[in-house]
Amino acid sequence: MTYSVVARCPRTGRFGIGTASYSIVVGLYCDGALRPNIGVTTTQAFPYPRNNRLAMNLLAQGFSPRQALNELLANDPHPDYRQIAIVNREGTAVVHSGTKIPTSPGYRLGEGYAVLGDMLVSQSVVNAIAARFESEPDADLEDRLLGCLEAGRDAGGHFGPAGRLPERSAAVVVFGKRDFSDFDLRVDLHDKAVDELRRVYIDYKPHAAYYLQRALQPRNAIPSMEFADMLKKQTAKEAS
Repeated sequence: MTYSVVARCPRTGRFGIGTASYSIVVGLYCDGALRPNIGVTTTQAFPYPRNNRLAMNLLAQGFSPRQALNELLANDPHPDYRQIAIVNREGTAVVHSGTKIPTSPGYRLGEGYAVLGDMLVSQSVVNAIAARFESEPDADLEDRLLGCLEAGRDAGGHFGPAGRLPERSAAVVVFGKRDFSDFDLRVDLHDKAVDELRRVYIDYKPHAAYYLQRALQPRNAIPSMEFADMLKKQTAKEAS
């Protein structure tokens, strides 16, 4: 009961994951799933967290995405219960969708990205996510991924025996050239997790560059409350 998109931005070389789920704390399963200049992966439906670092290690050793995927499946006692996607630094994408995933799995592959989901209302969900991703090639990767989650929600999202299932957790994680994330925004439990992630994103986006500079040049950094006041005044000025 999760839909996700994993992608590489061809303009910047950045990797990212956007994921939303009826399950709680879906961002937990992004741990170790991205590595700068190497790739991005996810395992869902019945998540298997060990796959993330194994896939990244294999790509770093020179395995192709297909070879890495084959290794994951060969070392998994229950591969038919997994959906797995891998994208490498060349933008090659592969997907596995197991035969024992219980309800309505679907996926799409594109240039530099993969979309996958289970317990979906229909294939239209992954199609809408893919269309949204392809529609904004010049946008920042985090913008594209969040838009993809909104597209999946608006296309019907998850569906269970009692009807529509809400997205109760969501995450967007992006890595650039550094060995720490550019963006790592998560909503772990909320009745409208994708909406809440958008709210957090709107507030965080103007702070992103400030927090990076504070980390890299602490001697020159202004206090966070001073920056927040400056941002508040700028926002008020732009609105007037």
